[in-house]
Amino acid sequence: MIPKVTVYMPNFNYSMYIEQAVNSIINQTLSDWELIIIDDGSQDNSLKLLEKYKIDNRITIISQENKGLNVTNNVAIRLARGEYIVRVDSDDYLEENFLLILANMLDSNPKIGLAFPDYHNVDKDGNILETIRRKKIGVESELLDLPAHGACTMFRLDILKNIGSYNEEFSCQDGFDIWLRFIEKHQPGNVNLPLFYYRQHNASLTKNEQKILDTRRAINRKYVDNKGGIKNKLACFIPIQTKSIYHQNRPFVELAGKPLIWYTLSEAIKIKCFDEIIVSCSDEEVLKYVNKNFPNIKALKRKFDDDRNELSMPFLIKNSLKELDSLHLQDNDAVCMLPISTPLRKAKHIEHAIDAMEIFDVDTVISIEEEFSPCYNHGKFGLKPINIKSQLEHRLERDSIFRDNSAILLSKIKQINLGEMIGKKVGHITMLPEESIKLNSDFEFFIAEKILNSQ
Repeated sequence: MIPKVTVYMPNFNYSMYIEQAVNSIINQTLSDWELIIIDDGSQDNSLKLLEKYKIDNRITIISQENKGLNVTNNVAIRLARGEYIVRVDSDDYLEENFLLILANMLDSNPKIGLAFPDYHNVDKDGNILETIRRKKIGVESELLDLPAHGACTMFRLDILKNIGSYNEEFSCQDGFDIWLRFIEKHQPGNVNLPLFYYRQHNASLTKNEQKILDTRRAINRKYVDNKGGIKNKLACFIPIQTKSIYHQNRPFVELAGKPLIWYTLSEAIKIKCFDEIIVSCSDEEVLKYVNKNFPNIKALKRKFDDDRNELSMPFLIKNSLKELDSLHLQDNDAVCMLPISTPLRKAKHIEHAIDAMEIFDVDTVISIEEEFSPCYNHGKFGLKPINIKSQLEHRLERDSIFRDNSAILLSKIKQINLGEMIGKKVGHITMLPEESIKLNSDFEFFIAEKILNSQ
């Protein structure tokens, strides 16, 4: 008999959690399921603990040499018999109605190809740390650049097979890779109920944020390459203010043995898809430096005076671009603006922004950091929270605060022609705090120099 849902559970050395994970499936109110447990070369006593479950004919236990998550995912897909399929990691566990609710959503909405719920973050002992509430797709969220969770997302099995197997060259972010291929032709849906418990502990794969972001960048780039590469025609624009109110971000300030201007220019020239790179400045010394050290970059003198401290970067960009109309910037689809005040921004971040615009067809891409600390604004009775609901008990996607780190602003020309730098449809790339430092104080300058010297 074909089961309604195939649940599969990869396991590697999670003997301390796996019984809770398996029992949370056995105790589901929907009983029409099969469970495939794939032990991926565990060296603890996981297999011994799993022996007692062999009496349940709905449960299949497979032992293999360690091959990694994505290989294991593909093994499970080949073995699955259900109409729907969902992965449950062996350190997580489910609410008793998890399978019933998600399966019912797919049954009731034939146009939806996957369904995912909200969830609880829990510590190693199962204590709830916070509840993550996602925006409702199609109601609160139209841009699908925030993927479903890699685990505990239920797919129609035929769709998952049709969009291709998990990419085995990546060791994490399996859900992000599948998500990009899924949304190309299919519609996702979500349930605004917390239905699983996502364990946070030192061994968790998702703890290495640098690895996660680097893998996402690689997945984006591979996706774009597979679709024929960058189709947008791009220019790079670097506006330089020589007498910034912040003396730390003036172009010839020496930072870790190099003039500040060098860091942005040396990364910009690595981007092969830029048709041209333009530096705009009113100072002759800056123009001479660019012409001498970066001959492939156009150094153009700006006509308006930038010595006034009140000049903001948006003003500088907008008015500089107006002066550059004669350079046929209108022939480009988009312009990437790179202020020199964020010297730790790398070529990989610029490429990530370019790929994000290509994949999600947005008007603008900005580089951001997510602000996890409580934030407030001043109301009638003093401070009131703006990104927390109540005593930090929930983290709502709709209330998340994202800080523009001023490293990258990529905008479509049509958007700039409307007189706005930020469009209606805005994508983003996330950068780490240590990559986002903006030199507006001696402290930030000190930290940036320490990081650069350590590299």
